[in-house]
Amino acid sequence: MTGKATKKPKKAITVLRRRKVLHVGIDLARAPWSGTLVRALPANVENHGTHADDATASVLQLHRPKFPPITPRTGPGPMNRMARVMRGYELVVTHGDYAFPAVMGHTLFGQALKLPPLVHYHDGVGEVGKGWWSRFRHKLGMARTPVVIVPTQAAARSVTGQWDVPGSRVHILPPLFPPAPKAPPKADAIPRLMKRGSEKWIAVRAGDAVSLSSQLVDLMEALEEDWHLVVFGPEGETAALRDAFDAAGQLHRLHMTARLHGPAPVAGLFDLAIIDARDGLVPPDMPALMAAGVPFVAIGPDGLGELLPAENRKLLVDPADPSAVAERAAGLAGDADMLEQAGQANAALAAKWADPVPHLAILAGALGLASLEDR
Repeated sequence: MTGKATKKPKKAITVLRRRKVLHVGIDLARAPWSGTLVRALPANVENHGTHADDATASVLQLHRPKFPPITPRTGPGPMNRMARVMRGYELVVTHGDYAFPAVMGHTLFGQALKLPPLVHYHDGVGEVGKGWWSRFRHKLGMARTPVVIVPTQAAARSVTGQWDVPGSRVHILPPLFPPAPKAPPKADAIPRLMKRGSEKWIAVRAGDAVSLSSQLVDLMEALEEDWHLVVFGPEGETAALRDAFDAAGQLHRLHMTARLHGPAPVAGLFDLAIIDARDGLVPPDMPALMAAGVPFVAIGPDGLGELLPAENRKLLVDPADPSAVAERAAGLAGDADMLEQAGQANAALAAKWADPVPHLAILAGALGLASLEDR
């Protein structure tokens, strides 16, 4: 005799509350970590991004609301219109100083329009501008910003000291790094270029290469023939560099590509990189280079050293002595053990900073939640 099969009780379906988040300042070329953060947000978050191009909107699955143009001279009228757009969201996240007019609009009109909380990601690693106008503007614009995230202690000291942002509102957290690449890129991953087995490649952005052209020529003259320089950027920006290499008889070791903004998408192809961070911002390619275990020589402020392991921190060049770039890079390239140690240390630290949990906790905390997935 067979009985009727007992039906298993159905599992309760958990419906997460959808949260609409507005991002201002996402830029995959200038600040790729802004896109990494969007990807790390939970599935119940609906991300909206202002001024995103088609490729960025597609890659990050962004909705694109109408938003007033952002310029350095954005006035109260556009700021008010920005604030009115913010009313339709639960949280606003601003990325970098480019997005500062939106921060100011939130401060000026937030109470009257009952705007949602705003979290601002500051992108400077050291001292902020000390000009009176910049100081006044930022003091006014951040007077009511509830959360400011800065990448270094040096930046935190400057933001609290120069802009009068209360320390209780400032969180020190490096930008969200990408995960380590699953596999090394193919030797022909850069269109029209091929890395041959015996070659060693040095990566540099065109803007950095132009500012350091004499140092790069000196570097290549000091290195063995198997070292080559790969420059990323429009050909028009690199004409002077090409002439300098040609005059030095090193043109055959110079390669250029305009297909990519920088080495980040193919970081694993490189044995060394050179970065000019004298603008005081987090270098855009640095997180991907570190994640791929690439050592680099960087010229920039002391604050940048806070984002580097000791093995790579000693390669930081003082902006007052740019001539040291060639010497430091030549010493690194000629020491296989130092190259390996710096690369491994970079990868280890990048893995630590690829954890999105601290970022998600701060964003949830701005809403008074333990998690963005809370109902």
